[in-house]
Amino acid sequence: MRIDRIHARATWPLRQLVLRPGLPLEACAFPHDEEADSFHLGAWADDALVGIASIYAEACAALPAAKPFRLRGMAVHPDRRGLGVGALLVVEALNAVRTADGDLLWCNARTSASGFYTRLGFAVVGEAFELPGIGPHHLMHRAP
Repeated sequence: MRIDRIHARATWPLRQLVLRPGLPLEACAFPHDEEADSFHLGAWADDALVGIASIYAEACAALPAAKPFRLRGMAVHPDRRGLGVGALLVVEALNAVRTADGDLLWCNARTSASGFYTRLGFAVVGEAFELPGIGPHHLMHRAP
């Protein structure tokens, strides 16, 4: 398996499959996707894109930091879950944030994925909250 940087639009099919099922492909364009300091990671296995993550230089009001980054749009193909794809993407994201002199990586994690992020060293901030149309989430973070 390899992790490469990919274009934002290359994330859309997997975002649609995992994060936005039933919505049009254009609904998978996220704010900040095309900003100069944003980047997108793709995990490849057998020449197929099996996992994605997007990272943005974005502040979080609840988490003061000098140079924060946000992890968003993390998705692993259903056929590849539980095989370490997500962990590899997060480790690569943390390395990239560290290289960019970032001091925080944060995300709004689906509550069903909170255990995954906790195992990777992320901490939960506050109570679960609802993202309309998506479901319950936790604010989570860790230092790179």
